[in-house]
Amino acid sequence: MIETVKLTVKLSNFYKMSWVNKAVSLALLFYMIIFTVYALNTFPPLNIENNVYGFTTDFSNLIVLIFLFWMVQCSELSRQAYVFSTLGLLLWTMGTTADVLDELVVQPFWVSVYFEDLCRTSGMLFTSYGLFKTMRFVQSIHNRLACELIIDDLTKVHNRRYFYRHVRSAEVTPYVILIIDIDHFKSINDEFGHDVGDMILQQLATTYNNAFEGSAQFARLGGEEFGGYLPTSKMLQVSDFCQHLIDLAHSINVKNVRHLTVSIGVAKQTPNEPLDKVMKRADQALYVAKQTGRDRFEIASN
Repeated sequence: MIETVKLTVKLSNFYKMSWVNKAVSLALLFYMIIFTVYALNTFPPLNIENNVYGFTTDFSNLIVLIFLFWMVQCSELSRQAYVFSTLGLLLWTMGTTADVLDELVVQPFWVSVYFEDLCRTSGMLFTSYGLFKTMRFVQSIHNRLACELIIDDLTKVHNRRYFYRHVRSAEVTPYVILIIDIDHFKSINDEFGHDVGDMILQQLATTYNNAFEGSAQFARLGGEEFGGYLPTSKMLQVSDFCQHLIDLAHSINVKNVRHLTVSIGVAKQTPNEPLDKVMKRADQALYVAKQTGRDRFEIASN
């Protein structure tokens, strides 16, 4: 079962963080406390009644930045995304803290102008780049998951999900479905081991995948069973192609003891016939090929 991680922003997450996240979070907290206490006790106060709007706006911005900073600390980002986002929000929060205090006390010119603007502007730049790296990170995960959804992990060819989706969306009708099954595959696993069986699956899948050209599609349906889609209704060409697949299987040796053989069930789509029924007829034809000697193909009757 795949373990999923839910993003939460609870304060209790602090105990689960790495020491880097904890150190950065505590550093920001200590800065805000020390700078605020120092400013309030050192610089001349202002009449807050004349700066209610400015104070409320700046304080709201500060709360938002602190929340974003905490979200980054609670998230599992790529290293670059984390570093730039954390650094950016750290600087941005430092500048905004000074901006909030600007509404309460008369700070020195270098603080209220240079320090605030430098921290805020550089923070925005670093945060923007961190956001860009985060989007790249999310996109890479999306691409990887999208690939895993349609690619068989062992053989690296398309899987059953992609095969069904592709055939159902195909515009060419009628088409031909092949179901290919390795003969005596269980005995190969029992005699030579599952590692050899996996190697045979990989070798056959790669060989067959290269044989399906153009709009034709090849996929692993499961176990030692593979599927093929041929956008044609010319059964003479289909028969030649099936014999070619059987010959390709013969080129694969099992530990130099014997060559590989396959059985193939073939079904041509009838007018308006759904894929499930075509697959069922191809599977029935495969069963006949197995029962009549293997190492051959059988074409289902319409």
